[in-house]
This record gives sequence, C-alpha cells and structure tokens, in this order.
Amino acid sequence: MKNSPLKKARNYLFYLLVQTLRLFIYPIPWRASGAAGTALGYILYMMLPGERKKIYRNLDLVYGTGRFTDGQKKKFALENFRNYAIGFFEFVKFTVWPLEKTASLVKETEGLEYLEGFLRDKKPCVCVTAHYSNWELLLAYTASLGFKTGAIGKKIFDENLDRVISSTRRRSGTRLFDKDHISKDMIKGLRSDMFLGFLVDQDTNVESIESVFLGLPAKTPSAPAVLAKKFGVDIGTFFLIRRKDGYYKLKVNRPYVPAQTDTIEEIVRKYNDEISAVIMENPAQWAWIHKRFKSTIKE
Repeated sequence: MKNSPLKKARNYLFYLLVQTLRLFIYPIPWRASGAAGTALGYILYMMLPGERKKIYRNLDLVYGTGRFTDGQKKKFALENFRNYAIGFFEFVKFTVWPLEKTASLVKETEGLEYLEGFLRDKKPCVCVTAHYSNWELLLAYTASLGFKTGAIGKKIFDENLDRVISSTRRRSGTRLFDKDHISKDMIKGLRSDMFLGFLVDQDTNVESIESVFLGLPAKTPSAPAVLAKKFGVDIGTFFLIRRKDGYYKLKVNRPYVPAQTDTIEEIVRKYNDEISAVIMENPAQWAWIHKRFKSTIKE
C-alpha cells in the first residue's frame, strides 16, 4: 500500500540516514568533495545492486548489447555513483552556504549573452534541463544573476526529506510549483519575467509524448513545449557541466519563441536532441539509475 506503516518506516529510516550523512559532511571542506564523492560513490555502488543493474541495462539499450565489457560497465557505474555522491555532498553545503558562495562554483559560461538579454529586457523563459551533473545549482546561479526563478516538481517520497530539499531551493528565492497544478502565480510569472525550470529526462506520470531521446523512443514530458507555445515565450535548454577541477561550466543553448507552425512534437524533439547531445559529451554525469525507457521498450 502507498502509505503502509512499513513504507513509512523505511522512508523515515532513509531520512535518518540522509541526516546522519549531512552531519558528517558539514565539516568537510568543499575542496574535498571529489575524494569524498569517490568514497561515498563506491559505498553506494556496493550497497545498491538494483541501481547498478539499471545503469547496465540503460548502457545496453543506448550503446547496444556487447558494446562494453563487464569491467567497463563497472568502471562507468562507479563514476556515475561518484557523480550522485558529489551532488549530494554539494547540496548539503547549499543548505547553509549563502547564495553568492553557492553560485561561485560556476566558473565558466557558454551562451551567457542569452541570459543577459533576458535580464536586460525583463523577459520570461521556459528553461528545460535534465538530471545532469548538479542540476540544483542552476537555480542558485540564475537567481544570483538577478532572475526571478521558479521550478516545477513533485514532492519527495518522505515529507521530512522533502522539507529539507524545498527549503534549500527556496533560499535562493525560487518559487516552487506543483507539477500537477498550473497556478495563477505560474501564469503570471510566464507573462512577466520569470525563469521557469523543468526537468524532462525521466519517464514519469505527467503529460507526455513519445519522442527520441539518446537515439531511442522515450516518453517525454511535454508541458514545457505546451506552455512556451501557449504563452508565446522563449524556451531553451540550460545545463551545468562539472569540470575536472570540480567547478562548473554553464551551457545555455540559444532559446527561441516557438512559431505558430511549430508542433508540440517538434519542440519536444528539439529539447530532447539538445539534452541528448550534452549527455553524450559527459555521459557519467547523467542519472542512468532511472528506467528512462520503461514505457517504450520492453524489458
């Protein structure tokens, strides 16, 4: 059952584990995030065999069965778990760091001129991204530039953990909107100067269409395309790419206002193509532990 005592107990134990890890991480300097991420990533790799299998399965689907040896898959999975661990390590820091310090992790930009144009003209934008690198940092960085930011999402499975994550996001001034409800504030923001962020790289229970992702058919959220076309606002893809030194590069692809002749399918395909291209440049920074193709490819 959805809210069974056993599930509640399991969720609470997970929450306690996260809080315990936060206590250990607080005193560790950010400079040690790489080493800490490697250690925690290895622990996660050993403790989560089901997630390892998801990574291996996704690799076979995207690259083809036999493309990687077992050793190569293990090496990739370890790097992938390291990515999640570093992201968690940094998110713990974000819960106490001032906005300026959090945003200072971004040391390089590509396409910053597009953001400067939006800020100068006070224009809204539908911002599409993925569970890639440290996606939580995008909110803090854009907010630090002076943008009014909003994010579409869903509640985390545990209420206690959800409060921690939501409060951290709100520290940057970000407004949070329920994925299942289009509010008046959201519409007002899209008609003024809000940057509204969407994560679209997972197969979830939201309004979606089938579109090509990483070369395969995938159920893809279509709300960003629908809203951009309905309200006549720009839509574009935004990413943070973790560099070898631990700092980040912001990559902004050229946003555009969908034409009347653009179909929802064409808009979705465009942002799927741009997300796929970034993932293939640094694949270990994407969330391979999700069953991305569960609705379109039989297991």
